[in-house]
Amino acid sequence: MPLGETEPQEPLTVGVFTPEAFGKYYLVDKIAVGGMAEIFKAKSFSHAGFEKLLVIKRILQHHSENEEFVTMFIDEAKISAQLQHPNIVHVYDFGKLHANCYIAMECVEGKDAKRVLKKLSERRKLLPIEFALFIAHEVALALDHAHTKTNIEGQPLGIVHRDMSPANVLVSYAGEVKLADFGIAKADFSGYDTEVGVLKGKFEYMSPEQARGESVTQSSDLFSLGIILYELLTSRRLFKAKTEIATLEKIKKLDFKPPSAYNPAVSEELDAIVLKALQQEPGERYQSAHDFQHALHDLLHTDFEPQPKRRLADFLSELFEDEQSAERNALQEGSRIALELHEADDEIELQPEWEESPSHGGPTLRTQTSKRPILGILLAFASLAAILLAILVNVRTTPPPPQITPAAPTHGEVNILLEPVETQVFNGDQLLGTGPRLDLKGLEPGSLTLRFEAEGYLNIEETLEVTVGEPYILPIRLVEEVEQEVATRTSRVLFESTPSGAQVFVDNRAVGITPITYSEGNANTVYKVRYLLDGHRPLVFEVTTAGPDERITETRTLQAKVAGVGGLNVSMRRGWAYIYIDGNKMGETPDTITGLTAGKHEVRVVNEPAGIDRTQTVLVRPNETATVFFEPQ
Repeated sequence: MPLGETEPQEPLTVGVFTPEAFGKYYLVDKIAVGGMAEIFKAKSFSHAGFEKLLVIKRILQHHSENEEFVTMFIDEAKISAQLQHPNIVHVYDFGKLHANCYIAMECVEGKDAKRVLKKLSERRKLLPIEFALFIAHEVALALDHAHTKTNIEGQPLGIVHRDMSPANVLVSYAGEVKLADFGIAKADFSGYDTEVGVLKGKFEYMSPEQARGESVTQSSDLFSLGIILYELLTSRRLFKAKTEIATLEKIKKLDFKPPSAYNPAVSEELDAIVLKALQQEPGERYQSAHDFQHALHDLLHTDFEPQPKRRLADFLSELFEDEQSAERNALQEGSRIALELHEADDEIELQPEWEESPSHGGPTLRTQTSKRPILGILLAFASLAAILLAILVNVRTTPPPPQITPAAPTHGEVNILLEPVETQVFNGDQLLGTGPRLDLKGLEPGSLTLRFEAEGYLNIEETLEVTVGEPYILPIRLVEEVEQEVATRTSRVLFESTPSGAQVFVDNRAVGITPITYSEGNANTVYKVRYLLDGHRPLVFEVTTAGPDERITETRTLQAKVAGVGGLNVSMRRGWAYIYIDGNKMGETPDTITGLTAGKHEVRVVNEPAGIDRTQTVLVRPNETATVFFEPQ
């Protein structure tokens, strides 16, 4: 697990947590513990029986002295506090108690998307398509807010989450979706930008540029959201492999099938949305979270009934019925003990108030009675004596020591992952090391050429640019001499389409626009090809390449999309009225309107003398006739 992550955050099942006081909060239940922090449900109490449920995220004790961890933890609080959005977990407070930094945040009673998928897998079920779309749509709204957030002067904050994964997508039992954990997020005002030796993010949810150690932009978050949507639709891990380097290789090659290959309910339009999000080059993906959200919104509101939030809440309540009941009982018991601790707290609250003295006409100090009156009086006298003593000896406050800002890094780092055998790594004639993994630190910025050697394998040379910033992740897979001989036998394919201008994918990797000659394929090999063109149906076919250095031509005709049509039966329970569809007068009730384009339509019935004017929005499905009734009053 990469250093600095709070994963895994699986619910604790061993032992019983005893509620305890933590500063002004009371920890009532332990939710999870990870590599960096532990997370609790907590309560706060105030006057007149006021109480609030929240979550405390507390840095682990053995990390409290680690300046880099503490700075990263503070950055999470700063970034999260800037974001006020219904789809982002709210941060209420940040503090430090007994050398323990903590964040107080909104409590989302529910499950993260990772737990939802795990539970469905246990039941051998898939998440309904509308819920997968809705969850991704809400996360896209959260990213749009974070990505476009500006400071008070209107300057972009440049926030990138960098740790998008199902574990950080929270779904409440009320059907709300919230993005959490900006623990390794990047922003222009972050106090900590690079931590040497830390690979930020989870490998299986990285974008190709993030996996290569390049500087990440907001487009990287959109790629990661594409992975999350894929997994919500298929319940399959898209890029997860047995080893880290195998995972990075899968991301590099984008070697995967479209989600419809594993879930027949996924439409061609939804396939196209996922594939666009998962493009190799950032410029070929959605250009903003808003664009991604808009595409999801159109499909969600065209193919499904409105208000999926309520249906998602019912779905989760049924899925986690037993766990929800146990969580509720644990919270009630923990809250009861926390309230007892609060009521037994002997903390003295001295609240001085100035008022006019009725006898002398001058101000006099009145002190509110504490829970222990005698002790309160003694403490008041002690405080007064300390003040007098300070005046007599002219005590001067020692200024606080100057804050020491950690020096910015000046060198770069390369993390090398090697397969399939122990490999020697050279810089010129200098042997830098041997192994399946090698971390080169303290490198001078600039061009660096490395050579990789292993007996029975071809030597490989890689030239890279070392920069000060993110560690450069370099996966290297050596090729046996026999494999290399076969791999060099390539074949060419000319891809054409009618009409031209279709985007071409070979094994789900974008290779260009028709007409195009593809020359990277191996000879005598079967490839899966997909054509995508706006306004036309996606076309998928297989191509078998010819012999070495030969060329074949593949020409395909794309079919234009024809919008489905349906009908609508409009009736009044009593009386009659004129019918208007999307503002156009169509007849009078009762009547069946045919030839309507599939999708949502605004239906209005009007009978002015009878005082009838009612409007409903109705979803018309292809080849179906919907029915809508209106009450006269």
